[in-house]
Amino acid sequence: MKRTLIAAFLLSALLAPPAFAEDCVEKACIEVYTKDGHIVIEGRKGKGPSSTKVTIPAPPKATPKPKATKKVVVPVPTVKSTKKPTVKKVPKKVSKKPIVKSSATAATSLQDTLVESIPTAGISYQPSFSPLIKTPVYFWSDIPTIVTKKVEIVGELVEVRLRPTFIWHYGDGVIFVTRKVGAPFPEGEIRHTYSKPGHYLIELITRWDGEFTVDGISTRIPGEITTVSVLPITVVAAPIRFMN
Repeated sequence: MKRTLIAAFLLSALLAPPAFAEDCVEKACIEVYTKDGHIVIEGRKGKGPSSTKVTIPAPPKATPKPKATKKVVVPVPTVKSTKKPTVKKVPKKVSKKPIVKSSATAATSLQDTLVESIPTAGISYQPSFSPLIKTPVYFWSDIPTIVTKKVEIVGELVEVRLRPTFIWHYGDGVIFVTRKVGAPFPEGEIRHTYSKPGHYLIELITRWDGEFTVDGISTRIPGEITTVSVLPITVVAAPIRFMN
């Protein structure tokens, strides 16, 4: 008896439709993920074809009328004519094929995809012209600490929240990781002091991660997006003056 119940349960589980399809019939299913440096938002609601084809049958053929019976007439001798008898051509009947027309019907399922781009961080530093060695240089970015986007898809309002992580490469081998965007002097917390003069290449790597919310339920967005910004900087030595 137990084996019969287990077999029946497994058979019903295999024949049951996917949960995703059933859940999306009355309530929209929303999926948010990262792809090629963008945020992709997909929405699906309902199931079924979006259009159908209607076949219109050909009109019924007309039934031929019964032929009239010919009367028997006794031939009367007549004078033969040299003219050939004229033969009437009977037109051929053309059979009409059924006409197939495609008509759009109301879609029983909705599906849409939105692609949102991510801003690239801009780099600023102070002093902006020829900073000196052994003097702090203040750095900051124009990206906020949180980016919020609200979009509507298949009748649902989706809120996406993204947070950046900044990885500063100052060009002299020093790396600094922070969640803060920085600021100019004197509030700025992202600063670096160069010990040698020269030309350096500042590289700012921004890694984005976040979550999306639908109907008060928040879900983490799988994957992450990385953007890279580069800016050169020239650091000079302070002039030396001899005074009496």
